[in-house]
Amino acid sequence: MPDAVTFDYWETLCTEVERGHLRSRRLEAVVAVMAQAGVAVDAARLGTAYDGVWASWVQNWRENRQFTGVDAAGQLLAGLGGTTPGSATHRCAVEAFVASAEGAELVLIPGVREVLEALADAGIRVGIVCDVGFTPSPVLRAHLDRHGVLDAFDHWSFSDEVGVYKPDRRIFAHALEGLGNVRPHEAAHVGDRRRTDVAGARAMGIRAVRFAGVNDDADPSEGPSGDAVITDHAELPAVLGIRGPGSPADR
Repeated sequence: MPDAVTFDYWETLCTEVERGHLRSRRLEAVVAVMAQAGVAVDAARLGTAYDGVWASWVQNWRENRQFTGVDAAGQLLAGLGGTTPGSATHRCAVEAFVASAEGAELVLIPGVREVLEALADAGIRVGIVCDVGFTPSPVLRAHLDRHGVLDAFDHWSFSDEVGVYKPDRRIFAHALEGLGNVRPHEAAHVGDRRRTDVAGARAMGIRAVRFAGVNDDADPSEGPSGDAVITDHAELPAVLGIRGPGSPADR
């Protein structure tokens, strides 16, 4: 049984209420600001510009270069035209793009609340190791707080605060230190992605559990499958060797 367990955030703890929800909110926020400034935005051009921004994030993510929501908004506005960097409209549009996630509908993955309770009952410390996209870490924490589970976590390591993305060993080291200087072989990490979650954890000597309940990262070219693969968080306690009340070892 591990002394500490860390979780990825997206598609492991939380997800959008529906695919494209955050994208729509960001674009609507930018269009509203531009409209107030009397600047019309072509819908097709807007969608193409956003797709280009997302492609830039993916490239930077894979190359371990920070690319924040502010960077994304700036690139989006440059692609659209109609605003001048540093102008009031430009600043408001960037702020609206980033803030749009605050009122978004992010939902907990089924079973998260129960597995966090099981880990707490077993005396296991719990953390988050998350690659941040366009939604900054304070907003991600606020969504956990809204669902009443933020206090279940003893520490978090968000890429926009640590300065690196998974699989960089520094973000995992940050988590282990923050959880009480846990040694790698005494920890487990749960996440959906082979390249970042599984490969990053295993390179540190941390047991890697791939969660395929929302996003099944099935492409072996992306990295190893995991020391274990689960599709339901209810499977995690048994995988980690956590004995529940009434198990044979407790009789």
